[in-house]
Amino acid sequence: MKRFIIRYKSTGFLVAGVIIVAIFPLILPSYWTQLLTQVLIMALFATALNMEIGYAGMMPLGQAMFLGLGAYSFGIFFLKVHASLAPAIVLALILCIIVNAIIGFLCLRGKPMTFGLLHLAFNILFATVIAKWISVTGGDVGLTGIRRPSIFSDNLSFYLMVLVIVIICYMIIRTIMNSPFGKIAQGLRENEERLVFLGINTKRYQLILFVISGFFAGVAGILLAMLNRGAFPSYIQLILSAEAMMMCLIGGAFSFWGPTLGAALVIIFSNTVSNYVFYWQGILGMIMVATVLGFRGGILRKRTSKMKISAPSTNRVSPERTVK
Repeated sequence: MKRFIIRYKSTGFLVAGVIIVAIFPLILPSYWTQLLTQVLIMALFATALNMEIGYAGMMPLGQAMFLGLGAYSFGIFFLKVHASLAPAIVLALILCIIVNAIIGFLCLRGKPMTFGLLHLAFNILFATVIAKWISVTGGDVGLTGIRRPSIFSDNLSFYLMVLVIVIICYMIIRTIMNSPFGKIAQGLRENEERLVFLGINTKRYQLILFVISGFFAGVAGILLAMLNRGAFPSYIQLILSAEAMMMCLIGGAFSFWGPTLGAALVIIFSNTVSNYVFYWQGILGMIMVATVLGFRGGILRKRTSKMKISAPSTNRVSPERTVK
């Protein structure tokens, strides 16, 4: 009964939050509609990244390449191949899955430090291809002319469309991370050696999680391309990967809603303070340092993991020592 009441209250707060977010553009200036749309897209991107950081304890250093992959593949299929909107989206997402699987397989062959460095190297490689393959990617100019669905062409309707898509993606991610697969993913963070001891192929689970995370990053990239009506090199810069990690750490990497809070704070701060302060990046850096030192675990520091994974005993093995 108590669990039912808690779940009922949580659902009520969630519905109330969605309603409030949906009516924001109606009470705020028109400028905020575009800004809040960007917040939703980056919140999805940060949440996808947090599947690897907060849940699995992985450290991808170049996640922006998957955001850029979604944006550029969608733009290429739409503008160069001349596919219609829906097939271009589907083909872009399929390509994201394939490229994610290949890169993930290569990055996960080594140790954790190797994983991070290879991830960073692929981001640099992808950025170089985008900059030099001018005939396909547009080079430094990017791809312009990407359009939104006709019924969501104005900013308000597009904001509502993005809100619905982000909610659906959140529900899928939440379901995945609360499933037995998600519990094993959390076990990768807590005690990977214990999972190996239990006979679990940890590399396989890491690869699957890597592909899922990259897929949702690709969805965010497609939405960002529609928002700005183009795919640009700034989508794959290393600074964007760093900002996404900052969103997770500021909001709380161990909380499902932490990256969303972090995305809102970082995007709104960077777009408002930058109008008044030239060196606003320095202020953002100081806030990051203060958050790490003063709010260890982020603003929403509560850990979502309730697992207790202990190392195998040298004296005896109890049947109760399992992953809960």
